[in-house]
Amino acid sequence: MRRLLLASLPLFIALPARAQIIRRGSLGEAPPAAWVSLGAAVENGWTVNDAGTRWQFGTATQYQASIEKAFSGVSLGLRGSTANAPLRYTRAPSADLGSGPSGIDEDADARVSQLFVAAHVAGTRGFHTVLELDAGATLYSGFRSRATGQALPPSSDADFTFAFGYGAGYGFSNRFQVEIVQDVTQVLHQRTGLSAGDDSSARMTSTRIVGRFGLGQRR
Repeated sequence: MRRLLLASLPLFIALPARAQIIRRGSLGEAPPAAWVSLGAAVENGWTVNDAGTRWQFGTATQYQASIEKAFSGVSLGLRGSTANAPLRYTRAPSADLGSGPSGIDEDADARVSQLFVAAHVAGTRGFHTVLELDAGATLYSGFRSRATGQALPPSSDADFTFAFGYGAGYGFSNRFQVEIVQDVTQVLHQRTGLSAGDDSSARMTSTRIVGRFGLGQRR
């Protein structure tokens, strides 16, 4: 009996170790098939010259989410964001836009939304660098006077946009990461109705903090 127990002892020692190896190789440690992220950003002010109007945006809080297909070292997907941005809205007395009063210079608010096709390059565990390339559109809508609540033109305006993000992150596991990213975004506005000296593009900068969560199991 003693010999049998002694002979069985290595087996009892090996079973917990084998179970631990199996747990480490389970879904919790496998590379994810996709990433979902949620975050918020501080968006610095920028100015847009439109036909007969000027939108001088102030600092705003931007909320963003993304879903990406994971590959080895890179993920591809969609990233969207929205912000209720304050601005100084100016409309020249000579402007004839077909609706609304002219000669406006007042505080207002507008909804600024963005949708990008995004390529995200980052490490997994521990500290790592983050690079991101985005291309898509910025939509301005919901212009409204703060003083009167009156809607201001235009009702909406969409511009082609591309962005570059860089920063750092920390992976607590290969399924949960926190990142801080500095974005430099270029918005290309239409030149229709602008004078020769007006800039038709605008540069936006923002700093965002993002939590990323891995889903599924990459095969």
